Amino acid sequence: MSKKERKENPVMVENQKIKKSNKNIDKQLKSTEEDNLVRNFILIVIVLAVILGIVYFASEAFNKKDDNKTKTEDIAGEINYDILTVGTLLNRPYNEYYVLVYDSTSKDAIKYDTMKSTYDLKSEDKDFIKMYYLDLASSLNKEYYNVGDDNKSNPKAKSISELDFGDLSLLRIKKGKIVEYLEDYKTIQEKLK
Repeated sequence: MSKKERKENPVMVENQKIKKSNKNIDKQLKSTEEDNLVRNFILIVIVLAVILGIVYFASEAFNKKDDNKTKTEDIAGEINYDILTVGTLLNRPYNEYYVLVYDSTSKDAIKYDTMKSTYDLKSEDKDFIKMYYLDLASSLNKEYYNVGDDNKSNPKAKSISELDFGDLSLLRIKKGKIVEYLEDYKTIQEKLK
């Protein structure tokens, strides 16, 4: 059979059309399957991104709560070396220093705090004598707060066993010994200028 006869043979022509049609259908099916695979892949990536985002933001929320707890716990555990107890009064690492003694719960405590803060600010600028603070409201120091029979302080005290504080005192310690003991607010204020 010649080419011409094959072309004119209707069965052959129909077979060729069917083959072409099958090829086109196969191409369409393959492209549809590929499209479906791409869509599924993109959908999976999006779902994973959403899940990871949720996990990330949830963990950040928990971390912030933990950070706030940690900060509060850190503050509570800090040690202030400028606040003394009577037992540590004479053994500071300086040759000479002041100790301002008063009850932090007294009505004049704000006035005394201001005096100490003012001195501390000045001492940053110049070579001032170091100042510590002793709170008579502390349970460790209460036994030294007006304990004498006459309910008066002992400005002549030279050692810890002789101490008896009034409402306000300024001690100057030199080489582990009390060398000056002041009780009057105005005198203390003048001394700290």
